[in-house]
Amino acid sequence: MRTRKLPIRSIDLIKDVMPLSEFRSTIADCFARTRRTHRPILVTQNGRSASVVIDVADFQKMRETIELIDDVRAAEEEIERGEEISQNEFERELLAEGRL
Repeated sequence: MRTRKLPIRSIDLIKDVMPLSEFRSTIADCFARTRRTHRPILVTQNGRSASVVIDVADFQKMRETIELIDDVRAAEEEIERGEEISQNEFERELLAEGRL
């Protein structure tokens, strides 16, 4: 199975960090920028990191990736415990659940 690479880029510590007051005054531009660049914005408050703003489509892709990673980890733990199943049994389970 091929996984999609996340378009989310790392935060540029020069361009993508801004104080809350600046964020508030340019919020529409910030939203447009996260959609265009796929780079999150780190918002600071009183000189400390307070929140990260990310495009909703990028957030959804990130959640899907995290869920996939969680599934892989769970499968690895099942294998370590000797609970693996054959491919045929796996396919039968998927069919029974309506996922295949």
